[in-house]
Amino acid sequence: MSTTKAKYDVLFDEISAIADRASYRSQENKLKSFRIYLGIAIASALITILVAISSDVPEEYQLHAKILTLLLSGVTTVLAAWDGFYNHKQLWINYGESRNQLRAIQLKMKMMDEQQRNDDKILDAIFKEFQEVMHHGNSNWKSLRMEKAEVTKE
Repeated sequence: MSTTKAKYDVLFDEISAIADRASYRSQENKLKSFRIYLGIAIASALITILVAISSDVPEEYQLHAKILTLLLSGVTTVLAAWDGFYNHKQLWINYGESRNQLRAIQLKMKMMDEQQRNDDKILDAIFKEFQEVMHHGNSNWKSLRMEKAEVTKE
């Protein structure tokens, strides 16, 4: 004998799963953004130090210092380009916003009494709100990607 999940349970489980995914992606992009910014800052600081001390470096190490400076410049350029393309900071914000909106819907659902949990009108309104959050999140993601596509076309 199979039992069908109630409409409320299906909706709540789906919102929970997507909220958890958005939370994971938000944290993931936060960490990536932090690492990229920190990497650029450290590489830039090292370049500044190497340029400042380049004339004081012994002759046998000057080529090494120049190569290291050049490599750090390349790393800085690659990290800046990576961040410019993926924009992890904005993705972190977008996923966080979606997560917070989904968590608000979850709380609203948890606060429902038994009668409300079985009311199709209320559940349809919650589903519509859920779809709007998803549409908004997808639109934000798409517009972020389109901005990058327009920049690369120019």
